[in-house]
Amino acid sequence: MMKETRKFEQNPYWAKKIEQIQNALEVIDKEGWDTFRVKFKNKLDFTDEENRADWRFFLPLDHNSRVLDAGAGLGRISIPLARVVKEVVACDSSSVRIKFLKKLAEAKGLNNIKTIVADIFNLPFEEESFDLIVMNGLLEWVGKTDLYKDPREAQIACLKAFKKLLKKGGHLYVGIENRFALAYLRGIDHSGLRFTSFLPRWLADKYTIFRTGQRYDTYTYNISGYKTLFKESGFENPDFYLVYPGYNLPRIIVPYQDLNLLKYVITAMMPSNTLVRRIAKIAARSSLLTSIYRKFFFSFNIFAQK
Repeated sequence: MMKETRKFEQNPYWAKKIEQIQNALEVIDKEGWDTFRVKFKNKLDFTDEENRADWRFFLPLDHNSRVLDAGAGLGRISIPLARVVKEVVACDSSSVRIKFLKKLAEAKGLNNIKTIVADIFNLPFEEESFDLIVMNGLLEWVGKTDLYKDPREAQIACLKAFKKLLKKGGHLYVGIENRFALAYLRGIDHSGLRFTSFLPRWLADKYTIFRTGQRYDTYTYNISGYKTLFKESGFENPDFYLVYPGYNLPRIIVPYQDLNLLKYVITAMMPSNTLVRRIAKIAARSSLLTSIYRKFFFSFNIFAQK
């Protein structure tokens, strides 16, 4: 197993998930999918809903398109994409996750999903092989590798490599969190600790090493940070969208620059079930306050074209 795979799966969170998936595979083999859905309801990052890739409607995909789903996981993106494109290559560093994805695709009668276990820094594909490359919830984890000393350097290297794999005119899609999302005031960062995304990198690194013994390597950015990251990686003028409730469940997708649409979404479509959202509804009466609130939205859909 590759270095990066070991590092992920030795992490307590990922190791627990892998163990759950292994148990799930045993249930599927012995008792079938119906029993699996009963026993593992809300226990795995899995759903039969196929709207997790609704951002695909913003892209010119058709039955001739070839897609790479990098970090495919259990197939939440691969499955819906396979219904509208010629071929999906589902890649993940975990053989267990890929085994589950393969079984799921077979159960749904999809024979145009090819699976591969590989390190994203050593992919066995020729240049200009794909019309679309998907990085959904992946870019923030790219820094967890021993190949680069700096997590940002690893992210840039990954984006550059993916650009080479895209056909001319092809698209890269990234679903990822906002570094300064208000949600992180009450939740934990990818580091497993609170507030580390808000801290300067050097301080977050020292704090994470102190608390966990490992460096801080799960970098996210605000919109200006992502623009700089993509520019340094060779992608010019990526398009940004705000996603509600989040990139993993894109019920509402709003172009970042469209303040009027964002104001409508906040006032008419978002619930008022938290103090932050109630304040946001009041603030949305002002374009200035809405533009400020936009900077603290939870997550982005990012589209970059080669």
